[in-house]
Amino acid sequence: MSNNKCVEAKKIVEGLNSNPSQALVIHYSRQNLMDNESGIATPRIIAIMVKSLDGKQNHCFAIHHEAEKADVILENITDYYDQLEERLLRSFNSFVKTNRDCKWIHWDMNDVHFGFEAIKHRYCVMVDEEGKDFQEIENHNRINLNTLLKDIYGTNYEKEPQLENLMRTNNDGAAKNGHLTLEEEAREFRNLGFPSILESLRCKVNFLLEVVDKTISSNLKVSSKYWINKLRSFITHPVTATISIILTLLSIIIKIISLLI
Repeated sequence: MSNNKCVEAKKIVEGLNSNPSQALVIHYSRQNLMDNESGIATPRIIAIMVKSLDGKQNHCFAIHHEAEKADVILENITDYYDQLEERLLRSFNSFVKTNRDCKWIHWDMNDVHFGFEAIKHRYCVMVDEEGKDFQEIENHNRINLNTLLKDIYGTNYEKEPQLENLMRTNNDGAAKNGHLTLEEEAREFRNLGFPSILESLRCKVNFLLEVVDKTISSNLKVSSKYWINKLRSFITHPVTATISIILTLLSIIIKIISLLI
């Protein structure tokens, strides 16, 4: 971890607060492929949540919300998953179009397995194969919070899974109320427990907002490995090495002078 990367990452996080209405935190829940009811090749999107740093925007796109709008009762919801996911993705895509120039703060939403590319892929599968109307979020507007934390606090600032363990570190060792692990979310999906899944998603998004705030104020707690990395970085830094050499030379000079007096 270089000090330059640390300083630059801190500046990026602090910069988000300069226009908080245009800084959006995003996270989403997806189906576990072990619960694949129809042989689909990629995980179905269950819900997407977006909140702005200033709290003025708070949007949720969820399969069970779309079911309610379409007058689909819970007992029949599995028969309409395709149509409901399509509605969810269309709604989210419309929202992105009006907010495409915002900064989108996320947690490791990096690839086709979990991330913006995964959402795009599901859009192409469910809405339009060529994705002509899909609104991309440009890479320069995607802010991976986990990457910034690694640059600031060191790669091993928390053990895996880092989001869950960071939450525990900042909550007296316990998960936040409502938080579900991926396995627990999968169980709730099987049991049609959509409100619990949504509450877990809300919990994670709110915690990401908290992480941004605490990183800016330097109040974020991380594991002890961070301090080991910081000490190692301090010891190996060129400035520290130079100071050490100067102090050693001064010590030698003082000893020589004391012998001559």
